[in-house]
Amino acid sequence: MRLEGLEGKRARVRALLAQGLEALARTPVDPAPLRQALLDLEGPFLLVVVGEFNSGKSSLVNALLGEDLLPEGPTPTTDRIQLLEYGEEGREEGEGFLRLRKPHPLLRTLALVDTPGTNALLEHHEVLTRTFLPRADLILFVTSADRPLTRSEAEFLRLIRDWGKKVVLVVNKADLLSEEDREAVARYVAEGARAVLGEEVPLFLVSARRGKEGRDEGLLRLRDHVAEVIAMKALPLKLSAALGVLRRLLVEGEGALEAEAEEVGQALATCEALEDLLRRHVARVRRDFAGQVALVERVFREVEERGHRFLDETVRLGRLPDLLNAKAFRESFLKEVVQDAGARLERAVGEALRWLARREEELLLDALTLLKEARPLPKGEEPLLAPLEEALARFRPEEEAARLSGLAQEAVVRTLAGGVGGLGLGAALTLVLKGLVADLTGLLAGFFVAFLALSVLPRRKERAKRLLSQGLEEAYAAVRRALEEALEEGFARQEERFRGLYRDRCEALAERRHELRARKEALRRLREEAEALVA
Repeated sequence: MRLEGLEGKRARVRALLAQGLEALARTPVDPAPLRQALLDLEGPFLLVVVGEFNSGKSSLVNALLGEDLLPEGPTPTTDRIQLLEYGEEGREEGEGFLRLRKPHPLLRTLALVDTPGTNALLEHHEVLTRTFLPRADLILFVTSADRPLTRSEAEFLRLIRDWGKKVVLVVNKADLLSEEDREAVARYVAEGARAVLGEEVPLFLVSARRGKEGRDEGLLRLRDHVAEVIAMKALPLKLSAALGVLRRLLVEGEGALEAEAEEVGQALATCEALEDLLRRHVARVRRDFAGQVALVERVFREVEERGHRFLDETVRLGRLPDLLNAKAFRESFLKEVVQDAGARLERAVGEALRWLARREEELLLDALTLLKEARPLPKGEEPLLAPLEEALARFRPEEEAARLSGLAQEAVVRTLAGGVGGLGLGAALTLVLKGLVADLTGLLAGFFVAFLALSVLPRRKERAKRLLSQGLEEAYAAVRRALEEALEEGFARQEERFRGLYRDRCEALAERRHELRARKEALRRLREEAEALVA
């Protein structure tokens, strides 16, 4: 790629890294490696040497440089990360690593990191994996010919892969192997690395010991390869390394946001469970309320039965004198038919409405049980139990029943007796029945026309029964409609009160989940753009 093209790509990569920093700011992911990658775009090429204890990393570095800059020996000598940089001879402590400055010509264009063994549980290991591994432009992965590609090395290769780093494999101590074994070891390491990395990578069999004596062709080829990379591919690799850091952190960010969205989703499942509880409550109450209405209907049916019986016993020829006395007829009807129907109606309706109010109390108790068994809300979210407990403590079924009774009375009075204002259900029914008595009295008075008694009386009696039944049916229908209105009004009030206990917070959770998924999607798009640049 021409220099102009590379510089254009560097500008695009720089812009992507800046976008990545902004996008990751609202995630739990540490953006420090990305900030460092942005700074390193202008820095020297960074070669990081990794491998197990006693794989000969320090010896290999010295052999590559042609100078013993690092201590080496048969026992582990690198117990900390060492950064080799160009400069006047000197050393200083870095944050978790040792910085060595050497006036070596190769270090003018190359910074080199020697690391402790990947199988070491050292405090500096985190510095390697979180600081120098993300910064690496190229990984020199050293394995020993006598212990090629161990389990810990394979695990570390996976970490390298996750950061999107380019790798050069070095099998050191190859002088210990026969020619046949060299081929077998090379094949074993190449296949193992390919299985982890998903691609073929350069592999060199070397002997650092012999290389320092200038007698190892493998080391010479490795040195030429590194020199060629620095001369021809330094910037592309640096850009690729930065994009690898961006991709890795974006993947982490996507995972973190998805995990948080899942946690919020579990909380929303509780909200949905509360909504389902409310729906089932309404359906159950609607179904069972019919039984309460039946108790009210029974009052009307008993009045109807007594009324029919009264008419059968009263409207006959033998009692004509009584029928002539309208006042006595009315008094007898009210006494024998109406009786205490009004008071009984009041009690039946009151019991129905108290029943409805108690169902709301049960709803609150069921909700508390549900919440005690539900998953806790995400960190920082107040539990939903407290509002429900407070609502239950404040709830008074009798007060709610009284409010519903007022609604029912208004509806009945409005339907049956618009001019009687604040009369209750019983008074309204009594008023209706008194009106029916007047109608019946007027109806029966007509049969006294001369010569009509024998033929008209039965028909008048049946008509009177129909009139009574019709009047009571209309009254019952009005009361039933009033109860249904009270039921629906009660549901509306219940739903509003119940949803008010969790609605705002559940809506906030839904918005939060939507926001998390939108932010995750933004990270995904940015990652795909980074992957396209790498390709």
